[in-house]
Amino acid sequence: MISYKGGSFQKIASQGGETRNVLKSRNHQDSDKSANRQKEYTEIMMQGVAPQNRHVTSVAQEFLSVHWDRRKPLLLGYSGGPDSKALLYALLECNVTPHLVHVDHGWREESRKETLELQEEARKLGCPFFSTRLENARKEDEAREGRYAFFVTFFPKYASLLLAHTLEDLAETVLKRILEGAHLCNLGGMQPVSKQNGMAIWRPFLRVKKRDLFEFLQERGLPALNDPTNADPAFLRARMRKEIFPLINQWFGKEIYQNLALLSERSYELKKYLDSRISSVPEYKGPWGAIFELKGLGLLEIRHFLLKLAKAHSIVFTRPVLNTLIHWVLSQETSKHLVVKNKKIYIDNQRTWVCTAI
Repeated sequence: MISYKGGSFQKIASQGGETRNVLKSRNHQDSDKSANRQKEYTEIMMQGVAPQNRHVTSVAQEFLSVHWDRRKPLLLGYSGGPDSKALLYALLECNVTPHLVHVDHGWREESRKETLELQEEARKLGCPFFSTRLENARKEDEAREGRYAFFVTFFPKYASLLLAHTLEDLAETVLKRILEGAHLCNLGGMQPVSKQNGMAIWRPFLRVKKRDLFEFLQERGLPALNDPTNADPAFLRARMRKEIFPLINQWFGKEIYQNLALLSERSYELKKYLDSRISSVPEYKGPWGAIFELKGLGLLEIRHFLLKLAKAHSIVFTRPVLNTLIHWVLSQETSKHLVVKNKKIYIDNQRTWVCTAI
């Protein structure tokens, strides 16, 4: 097991005093025994499962056939909850043996016992199992940061990190960004295929509803862990899931998940288009660094370019600051500048550059 403290991971002794390196696969049994266990599992689980109820497995199979070349193993983020458990057993039905990585957020004392239960489950299935417990994650964002910091330590050994986010998870992200006032290009939520810190992330179930996964587990008699923090109203995601979405669906008279997922796609399409439009912005070398010529760009393109420029310099523009800069560009103002933190952003006759403020 690996302990995460203060932004770094430390190895600690697992049961029996053995210290494990997370970058080395752990052999529970030899590969032949592992294959036999999985074959036996598949035969038992699929008894009585009608072909029309194998939709979840088919989704996983189709996704892997497009994206996976089988040259490297797959790493599955495994909480033991309904979503990740459904993805694990769908992979097994596809004759795929994922390696499992589990993150205990450290919010509940009983989660230590649950980690051991998941470790034993992985042993029986022949899936290598790695885990960590976060010591200082008190908020959702901190927990997410801790999870991904642990995940990235496994790469580039694996082809990708598989996550079991669903249609509802995607919709929640999009609605949250709408209500936060995100820019149109930033409304998009999670994508089926993405990359983060050099780590490929795949989400095969991003268009699958949670109830389909529940049915998948029920048909196969597979119990999942129930983490009560997922329903704790202290967390925004729980409030959205238990209160906001049911109310909106009721008022609207239909589920809005698909529409929000479609909005996510359109947002990424707009971002891709604007990226192509600003890719040819002329760049010159000046005494303070790169100078960019914004002549010929429209309002949306200027906003998009300035936001990307800010991100490149680790600057966050407030709306008033961004609107002022856009106004200066469109009005062809000269010798204008604003200071944000320790950076000066200059606008001069539809040219812009950034330098360190003295």
